[in-house]
Amino acid sequence: MDNPLSQNPDSTWSQYFRNAELEKMVNQDLSRLYPEHESYFHTPGCQGMLRRILLLWCLRHPDCGYRQGMHELLAPLLYVLHVDVERLLEVRKLYEDLFIDKFDGFSFEENGVAYNFDFKKFADSVEDEIESQGNSKQVMSLYELDPELQAVVLLSDAYGAEGELGIVLSEKFMEHDAYCMFDALMIGAHGSDAYGLGLLNLFLLLLIKAKLLLGSYKLHSLQSKFLFLHPCQVDDGVVLPDEASLYLTAIEDAEYKDDKIEFWNNVYGFDMSCIKKQAMMEPLVDTVDQKQIVTNCHLLKTMDISKMVHADASFTAPFKLIAERDDYIHAFVAYFDVSFTKCHKLMGFSTGPRSRATHWKQTVLYLEDVLTICEGETIIGSMTVAPNKKNPRDVDIMVKYSLSGRRCVVSRVQFYKMR
Repeated sequence: MDNPLSQNPDSTWSQYFRNAELEKMVNQDLSRLYPEHESYFHTPGCQGMLRRILLLWCLRHPDCGYRQGMHELLAPLLYVLHVDVERLLEVRKLYEDLFIDKFDGFSFEENGVAYNFDFKKFADSVEDEIESQGNSKQVMSLYELDPELQAVVLLSDAYGAEGELGIVLSEKFMEHDAYCMFDALMIGAHGSDAYGLGLLNLFLLLLIKAKLLLGSYKLHSLQSKFLFLHPCQVDDGVVLPDEASLYLTAIEDAEYKDDKIEFWNNVYGFDMSCIKKQAMMEPLVDTVDQKQIVTNCHLLKTMDISKMVHADASFTAPFKLIAERDDYIHAFVAYFDVSFTKCHKLMGFSTGPRSRATHWKQTVLYLEDVLTICEGETIIGSMTVAPNKKNPRDVDIMVKYSLSGRRCVVSRVQFYKMR
């Protein structure tokens, strides 16, 4: 019988406690999911489906586990699937006959590959001919099936690629929709088939979704950018938002640090400060009260998203924070602003503590030292950010800072790992 206090990681109780902690983390993220659309995403049914899918994914993929942001990827996919099913049911009621595909019973062999078709949806004369032959006619070549179609195939060198595209479309969509999308592709920019073009956009989204799911979430945002802009090489292509700025400030947060960090110094009489070091290395994503801000907000880096390359995700930026009042500093806080500069009217928003709260919140980096700072004194340092080499979804952060004040002199380097 397993002991609940056993330290064996393979024991039933250890697995139970790990699963309970995982469920707690998932529930916490789901409770903050898209608050502006809580009428859908916060319903018990939707929350339950999201919770079960995420927990099942984590249990079946322990090497990957749960990562922050998975729930935000899953939620739109679930919504699209739900809406698609509802719309499909509505369309089926109106056009039931279009959903009945009868491609069976008619044999066709080409290049050693056999196909079975039923041409009941074609002309009545063809239908009568098939029925008169017992609905079983062996066709040995494309010429016997359709001479005109064979002439088109022989004259078009590109038909091979187009034929493969048609097969892919037919696998993903119903017959009528696949035809519309294929026609939209063949017509090109001069066509006016809005329905087909709309379906084509949906097809591209399905490919992206498949890349995300089958690739274990390894489709980087920069790859998404190139997926849209390359190989088309559209000179006036737009990625929105197209500009992002990263900021840093410092806050007083004694209450939280004492409760969550310093707690490990004395856990019911036991010194567990080794866990404190680990807790310090993991940044906290949470909402910061603007009253906690002690210094100015320093601009670390501005990025042109439409022109970024992979190397731009790694950088080192200096900072200088000036105290706006006498106070203590327990942590640095990082946040970002984004801009839509390509719109006809300049738009954007901030995720900073002085702006309206968003689901991105802010990133809090707790300091080993408690800094005592006076108004006008400065903290000078630099921040280095780079994707983790083993898992590019994780971010390695190094912060160097120093303060030479009247009441505090300190110089330190701290490392963080954003998961």
